[in-house]
Amino acid sequence: MIANKTLRSIVCLISILACSITAQAQTALRLASLSHNAVMQRMTQYHEAQKNLKALRSQYEAEAKRSEEDFQRKFVEFMDGQKDFPETILLKRQNELQNMLESNAKFRIKVQDLLAKAEKDLMSDVKAVLVEAVHAVAAEEGYGLVFNTDGDAISFIADGIATDITDKVLRKLDIAPID
Repeated sequence: MIANKTLRSIVCLISILACSITAQAQTALRLASLSHNAVMQRMTQYHEAQKNLKALRSQYEAEAKRSEEDFQRKFVEFMDGQKDFPETILLKRQNELQNMLESNAKFRIKVQDLLAKAEKDLMSDVKAVLVEAVHAVAAEEGYGLVFNTDGDAISFIADGIATDITDKVLRKLDIAPID
């Protein structure tokens, strides 16, 4: 992860330097910036994705709770009857409880993976809409490079070097600009 951020920072720096040299040699390259996160969090699609994730998470939690309650019920039954069980039934019930416990743990791990994949899929759709809007604004306004200021990839942009196009992208997405 750190190497990836470092690589992005180096690529951004090289891009800026190359653009600067090219801009000086030819014409001025117009630069813009915005925070993808600030725009995304105002998008209807983002809120729908979050709502869908919350519903999915609730469904998984309900199933996990049902499984845990089933385990607890069987455990109590086992504890109540263990003194009366023959050894073979006692071992069989112990194995069943152990299998249920392991199954519940595996389910929890699988749920985390499924939720992460669902979030990635849902958010990739939201990001695609955002990127399309950024491209449209950049093309309409004549920007040759648009920087995403999220994620510490860019720690400083001097005044006058890049124009913040956040409000223009929001308008492109039919969202009221940030006050």
